[in-house]
Formats: sequence, C-alpha cells, structure tokens
Amino acid sequence: MTIEIGRVVVKIAGRDAGKKGIIIDILGDNSVLVDGETRRRKVNILHIEPLSQTAKIEKNASHEDVAKVLDELGLKARTTKPKAKTQKPKAQRKTSEQLRTQKQEKKKLRGILAPKKKEAKEGTLEEKAGVEEKKEEKHEHTHEHKAEEKETLKKSTTKKVEKKEE
Repeated sequence: MTIEIGRVVVKIAGRDAGKKGIIIDILGDNSVLVDGETRRRKVNILHIEPLSQTAKIEKNASHEDVAKVLDELGLKARTTKPKAKTQKPKAQRKTSEQLRTQKQEKKKLRGILAPKKKEAKEGTLEEKAGVEEKKEEKHEHTHEHKAEEKETLKKSTTKKVEKKEE
C-alpha cells in the first residue's frame, strides 16, 4: 500500500497505538501528518500501518473536516475540550506601610516560635565556685581510685612471682 494523502492508517507505536487516523500531509522522506482518533501530529511512517481504505480529503484539512470524513467511514474522531481562557492576574507592588507591617508580624512570629533560652542560674560566686570544687573533687577521686587499682595489681603479680620462685 502506498502512503498518500487521505489514506486511512493505524498507529502501531506510541501512546496512540491501535487507533486509526487519516494522513493529512506528507512532510518529508519518512514522516506524515496524521489526524483522527489519534492526536493530530507528525508521525514516522514506520510507526503506522496503512489500510486499504482511502478518503477524499484536502491537504492540511482542519480537524472538523477530518471528523466529517471519519463519520462517513464509521469511525469517531478524537474530541477535546478547549481550555477556558483566563487572564493572569497582574502582580501589584506592596506599599511601604504594608512591607513594614509584614516585617513586624514576622518579628512577632520569630519571638513566639523561637526556642526559649535557658535562664542562667543566678547565685553567688561562692555557689558557683562550690559547684566547680565538687567537679574537681570527683576528678581527683577518680585519679585516686585508679592509683589504688594499680597498687593492688602490683601486689598480686609480685605474690605470683614469689610463689613461682619457691
């Protein structure tokens, strides 16, 4: 079968695979414009399978014309709803007063959401020094304890050595 304008084809690859369409235009060596049940788009000829049916249609025909021809052949054309046209809202600049109030609100939120600092223990210098002395005492205690352990180890090893000599 030849590739020609008006030839009914089936797409065999891609998202629209298995759907029928009509060749509307031949674009180059290996691509054509297809419309119908498929989306109107450029298609590689390796991705379509021509059928024996043909339709009389003009080159670059509109989607409505293609839909009429497909109705005559007993096929349904793909229909889409156009998007509603809306105007994008224009951004307006804020006044200096609005910016000032916005900054104040941010500061208030920072004050509320910020983690509260630990309150410093208020006491006399002597109490603070006493706390430090306790830490030093613990430190000295651990050194004394380690020294005692070393002495006991030395004694036990010397006893073992004496027994072996006997």
